[in-house]
Amino acid sequence: MCGIAGIFSFNNQNVSSKIKRMLIAIKHRGPDGSGIIINDTPIYGELESLDLPNGVIGIGHNRLSIAGRGLQPIPNENRDLWLVHNGEIYNYGEVKRVLKNHKFRTNMDSEAILHAYEEGRIKLLDGNYAFAIYNLNKQEIEIYRDVIGIRPLFYCFNGSLFAFASERKALRNVCDRHIRLLPGHKINVSHDGISVERFEDIDLDKKEMLNNPDIAEKELLEKLSIAVNKRLYSEIGILFSGGIDSSIIAKIAIDLGAKVKLITVGLEGSTDLLRARKIASLMGMELDEVLIKRNEVLDLFKRVIRIIDEPDPMKAMIGIPIYVATKHAYESGLRVIFTGQGADELFGGYMKYLHEKNLETRLMIDLLNIYKTNLERDDHCSMSNSVELRVPYLDKGVINIALKVPIQFKIRNGVRKWILRRVGERIGLPKESVIADKKAIQYGTRVAYILKKEARKLGKNLSTLAEEIYRENYDA
Repeated sequence: MCGIAGIFSFNNQNVSSKIKRMLIAIKHRGPDGSGIIINDTPIYGELESLDLPNGVIGIGHNRLSIAGRGLQPIPNENRDLWLVHNGEIYNYGEVKRVLKNHKFRTNMDSEAILHAYEEGRIKLLDGNYAFAIYNLNKQEIEIYRDVIGIRPLFYCFNGSLFAFASERKALRNVCDRHIRLLPGHKINVSHDGISVERFEDIDLDKKEMLNNPDIAEKELLEKLSIAVNKRLYSEIGILFSGGIDSSIIAKIAIDLGAKVKLITVGLEGSTDLLRARKIASLMGMELDEVLIKRNEVLDLFKRVIRIIDEPDPMKAMIGIPIYVATKHAYESGLRVIFTGQGADELFGGYMKYLHEKNLETRLMIDLLNIYKTNLERDDHCSMSNSVELRVPYLDKGVINIALKVPIQFKIRNGVRKWILRRVGERIGLPKESVIADKKAIQYGTRVAYILKKEARKLGKNLSTLAEEIYRENYDA
């Protein structure tokens, strides 16, 4: 995990100082070292002390050390292609075995991308990514984002400079208007111009619907176990509410022998805190309880709006517990946190779905938009603390199974996520976790309740307050 950035001048403008400022703006995403290539000169080390040559094309990387060792950009064997990558490639070993004609010179999972790209086989990759490849010979940059959009990527063009980065705040010294690269899309930037096109779609092949609930339950558990296993690290945290999504992830991880720390966040007496405490006790697991004080909530709201770089009060409210949990994780020595993100969209978890006339279409729309409604916010909040969030429910294998599960197994007799609850029973979760209906995190933690009161004290609604906070930060 890391932060990436790059810049391309169409009018021979020196971009060295700009790319350095861009990477400094997102240094929190990768405090373990940096690397930049300007024109044909790569330089590595502590970002602030890097002495960059003049140049008109550059890509750079801030590294959060999770998998493998070494700094990016990474070159291919001929040193004419250079890669920067944000994300994780889980089948690095398999790709290495398949691409035997390439010499893998690092133990970084990211190197698999470089050689898969050379062979035109990006779809070999199992993982998540936003990456850029700089072709020295062609003087062009190609940028890719995975089909779910788990890792963020923004770009902009001001008429003479094109730039991209993991977060919008890195682009402010280049352009005013910033665009999200859509999931499954790529950008080509060269002196001939800029082009954007789709390179991958979510596999919507549902010819073999899982119409037997026993088979659906068994196959879903199998894919979830694979998804959790491939994402395990030496020690993981789990953002835990005691609900079915996080409880399943926790139980699977424990059964796989993982070293797990459960983390829950909320105001004292909040339902999320009380439920998590009870379910963790029934599961025989220790729980880190991180309390938010009433007088901290408004300051946290301001901080999260700055982090997500967006004046959206709902996103900021949801982001507060994620920010607090990952801050605690970092201070506890954790670098990887699992969440249940994606389970609601795949299995019908939101209350609004009970009243949806065309539920199948609604679920697909929400899945396709999860990159901007949820994932981007969660990434920014966690990476502000240099902690990586991993989302097993959004594994391709899990998604493919979920799309084959009939709607009547997702919501059944008014019970949301019915098939997931069956999985929970199968693996031996406490009954209280299996049957529990939980509130959205901003309500379960009581954050929304406190914020609304604080806004009223100021004579404002939350939207106005969020916009003012955002504007103050943007103008600063």
